[in-house]
Formats: sequence, C-alpha cells, structure tokens
Amino acid sequence: MNRLGFSVTGIVIGLILQATAIGEDRADTARETTAGVIAIANLDAQIAQAGNSSGAEDLLLARARYLADYDALERASVLTEQQPVSAKALLQRARTRAALHRFSDALHDVEAAEVEGADRDQTMPLRASILIATGRADKVRLPLEAEVKQHPGLASRTMLATAYAMLGRLREADQLYAAALADLHTTLPFPYAWICFARGLMWAEQGQDLARAEGFYRQALSYLPEFAAANINLAEIEAARGETPSAIERLTSVIKAADEPEAYALLGSLHLRIGHLEQGRQEIKRARQRFDVLLMRAPLAFADHAAEFYLGQGHDAERAWELALQNLHNRETARSVALAVKAALASGRQEEAGTLLRAHGPSVGLYLQSLDRTLPR
Repeated sequence: MNRLGFSVTGIVIGLILQATAIGEDRADTARETTAGVIAIANLDAQIAQAGNSSGAEDLLLARARYLADYDALERASVLTEQQPVSAKALLQRARTRAALHRFSDALHDVEAAEVEGADRDQTMPLRASILIATGRADKVRLPLEAEVKQHPGLASRTMLATAYAMLGRLREADQLYAAALADLHTTLPFPYAWICFARGLMWAEQGQDLARAEGFYRQALSYLPEFAAANINLAEIEAARGETPSAIERLTSVIKAADEPEAYALLGSLHLRIGHLEQGRQEIKRARQRFDVLLMRAPLAFADHAAEFYLGQGHDAERAWELALQNLHNRETARSVALAVKAALASGRQEEAGTLLRAHGPSVGLYLQSLDRTLPR
C-alpha cells in the first residue's frame, strides 16, 4: 500500500528532528547509527521533556511516521491548532496539517507565514513537499534543480529526488537519494531509514522492481527495525511470493507495537489463507474498527489506505469508491487516479473509470499494476 503521500512531508520534518536531537554526536561514518530501540527511547524522552511546548509537534510527528503512532499524530495536531499566530507557529501548523493530508490548509499556512515574515529558506521546502504530494511535482522541478546546484546537500537532493520519483525519472531520483545518504552525518537512524524506505517504495510502485524494493526495505529496517511502514511493505512482498510464515511473524511484531489497521488487514488475510479462519476474521474486524476511528479523526489522512482496505479485505466497493473519490479530490496524483479507477470498476462505475483513464493518461497504468499486486483477491 502507498505511504509516500504521508512520507513526502517527512523530508522536511525528519530533517528538523535531526537538527533538534538532544545529546547526539556526529558519526565517524554516515552509517554508524544508534540502535533503533535506543533511538526510540531517546525520542520518547525528548517528547516527555518537551511536554506541550513548541517543538514537541515535530517529535510527535516523527513517532507517528516511523512507529504508526496515530495518537501522537492527533496530539501534534491539537498542539499546533492551539498556538498563537506567528511565522514559526504557522509553519509548524503547515507541517502538521500536511502530515494529516490537509494540503490546501497547509499551503494557506505557508502563505500566511510568509506574510508574517518567514523567509524563503523556511517556506520553499515545505511548499515544494506539499506540491509534490498533491501531484504537482512538475511545478517545483526547476526551482528544486536550481536549489541543488546552488546549495547541494541532504535537504535539496532529497527533495529533488522525491520530485523526480513522482515524475517517473526513477534512475535520476535513485542517484539523488544515494547522494543524500552520503550527505548524512548523524547517529540518528531515522533519516537513513526514511530515505531507504522512499527508494524501496519508488522501485516497488513506479519501477515494478520488487527485488530492488525489497533490498531497500531491508536496509531501512537494518537502521530502524521498528519502522512500521517498511515492515508492512516488506510483508506484502513476502506474502506475494508465498513466504506466509515470515510475513505473519513480521506483521505480528507490528501489531504488538502499534494498533495499525493495514497490518491487521494483511495479517487477517494471511491467516485466512492458511486456514486460521476465526483469527483471520477477528483481525480483519479489528482493521475495520481502527479505520472507522481514524477516518473520524483524520478523514483525509486515511482515505486512501481505507479505500484499499474496502476494495480488499473489507469487501465494500461502494465505500471504497467514496473514499477513493475523496482522496482524489484532495490530491490528484497518478496513484490516486488509479485507486479511483479500481474503486469505480469494483462498484460498477465503468463509465467513470473510463473517463478517469482517458483524462489522466498512461502514467496511471503502473499504479494499476501495483494495486493489482497488493489488493487481496
């Protein structure tokens, strides 16, 4: 399942987390990182120390992104919505709203922050990440290329790599991701894990190269074994080639740490596959319950994931169509179109599916293949 829309905004937020880390020394080599369990304990200590003060939001967003802690995501949202208006507060609110897929609101906050005096170095990366996530990477490609030439480094290369990936320029994107990894000099595992995950997602969905994707997912997990999204995506690959016990073990570890509906859904389908019918049904029921709760809290953030669930294990094509359409109206990416096409066909809307395909061209095809692979039959 796709997690890039949420992760794209993590480019900016992850770099902020790195910059604000407490007590972290520079690594002698770029890949000598703190063990994941220790890094997470340090993150939790920073969250506890920050309380409700400014800066806690970025730490909470990191916990949500890597550990699927959606209570942390909700808490970050509450904190940012309560802040008095200032350039700094508006940018923080924009980052949090973008993480919740409230992209239009986030862009308005970026514009308001500029009015309040925020400079281009602060607003440009955030605006670019939002435009990329909403299918407008072509509008930021040229300024991002200029930024890499003028200020080559981790932030500029990662941002341009993400834009290239969304535009289908996969080899160039991969080279930039590799260069961004080389630019890293921190003991924190989080940015290493994120970049490896982004490369894996790119090769899995747009490149249709599961072997290469698997390598990057495993690399991400070597830095951060607790990385929920990387474990779920790797479990999907393992399940697709019949490695059911390994996928079940991996997903079980995810649900022990997080109440993650996608993990429950895939785990349930795998237990049904091996004949553990009651356990599988209960896990799919739990996935449905979690999606219901999360859609009430943050409908735009979970519309795409929930639509995939209802197309697959949730067996509700009509609800899948409603959610896919909501997601498409929020961000018109090739993948959002593909998801809407699948939902239209599943709910008997052949005419709407044809209209979407004619309007959006051949780029949708790769994502249709990806959905064919990941949606249970």
